[in-house]
Amino acid sequence: MATGARRLMNILDRYLFRAVATATLVTLLVLLLLEMLLTLLAELESVGQAQYDFMAALHYLLLIQPRRLYDLFPMALLVGSLLGMGALASGSELIVMRAAGLSLTRLTGAVAGTGLLLSIAVVLMGEFIAPPLEQFAREQRATAKGENLEIRGGRGFWARDGDDFIHVQAVLPGVRLAGIRVFRVNPDARLEWATHAESARYQEGRWQLEGISRSRLEGVAVLTEYLPSLTVASAISPQILDVLAARPDDLSFRDLRVYIDYLERNGLDAQSYQLAMWRKAFAPLAYLAMLVIAMPFVFGPQRASGAGQRLLIGLMLGLAFFLMNYLLGNVVLLYGYSPLVGASLPSLLFLGAGFYALRRLR
Repeated sequence: MATGARRLMNILDRYLFRAVATATLVTLLVLLLLEMLLTLLAELESVGQAQYDFMAALHYLLLIQPRRLYDLFPMALLVGSLLGMGALASGSELIVMRAAGLSLTRLTGAVAGTGLLLSIAVVLMGEFIAPPLEQFAREQRATAKGENLEIRGGRGFWARDGDDFIHVQAVLPGVRLAGIRVFRVNPDARLEWATHAESARYQEGRWQLEGISRSRLEGVAVLTEYLPSLTVASAISPQILDVLAARPDDLSFRDLRVYIDYLERNGLDAQSYQLAMWRKAFAPLAYLAMLVIAMPFVFGPQRASGAGQRLLIGLMLGLAFFLMNYLLGNVVLLYGYSPLVGASLPSLLFLGAGFYALRRLR
C-alpha cells in the first residue's frame, strides 16, 4: 500500500514537472525571440559600418543569447509556473491531485523542485558560458565596426596599482592597450613622475610599453626622456581588463571576486561589483521566490481565471520584482548601504509575501 502511494506521488511529481517545465521553456523561448527581434532592429542601424554586415549582426545576436536567457529566466519561471499550474487548475487536475492526498505544501515543493532543476542549468550557464560569449561578442562587434573597445563612454578608464594611477584610453583586440598614462605619487601625495605610452602589449605576465615619454619634476624644471619600449610588471592583468570592459552584471561570480579583491587592495570603491556578486549569489533564492509568489494565484480565488489573466499577473509581478531590484540596488549604491541587503531584500520580500499568502489559503 505504501509502495503504491509512493509510486503515485512520483508519477504526480513527474506530471507537475512536465507541466511547469514545458510552460517555462515555451515562455522563455517567446521572450528570447521578442528580445532578439528588438535587438536586431537596433543593430540594423549599425549595419554597413566598416565590415559590420547583416551576418555579423546576426552572429553578435546569437552570441549574446545565453546572457539574455540568464536575464529573462526569472520572468519566464514566474509566468511559466502560472501558466503551467493554471492550466492544471482550469482542468480541475489540481483538485484531483489534492483529493489523491497531495497537500498544498507537497504541491508547492514539487513545483519548487522543478524550478531548482531548471535553475541549476541556468546558473551554470550564467557562470561559465554567458560571460565569455558576451565578451567575445563585444570584441567581434567592435572589430567588425572598426572600433576600439573603449571603456566608460569613450573616455577610457582609471585604475590604481599601488602608488601608480593609470589611465587607459582604449582596449584593443589581442590584449593590447592604447593611450596609456601612468602617474606615480609618493606617500606625501606629490607627483613624482608621469609616463605616456602610445600602446602596450601583455606578454609573459608583463606589459610591454611602446612609444614612451616620461616626465619627472626636478625642482621647478620638468625633465622629459623618450624611450622606444619599456617592460613593466603590474597587478592589472588581462582578466581585470575584461572586467573593466564589461558591466558588473555581465561578469561571472569568479571574475567579480577577483576584481573586488583588486579594488579593495587599492582602497577603491567596490560596491557596484559587490552588488552584482551578491545578486548572482542570491539568484537561486530569486527563482524560488518567483515560484512561491505564483502559487497563491493558482490555488486562490484567481484559480478559475483564464490564461490571459494569468499571463498579465505574471508580467506585472515580474515587472514589480525587476523594478524593486533595480531601485534597491540604486539606493544601496547612493547611500552606501550594504550590497548584501540590496541584493537579497527583493527576493526575501517576495518569498515572504508568497509564503504568507499560501498560509492564508490553508
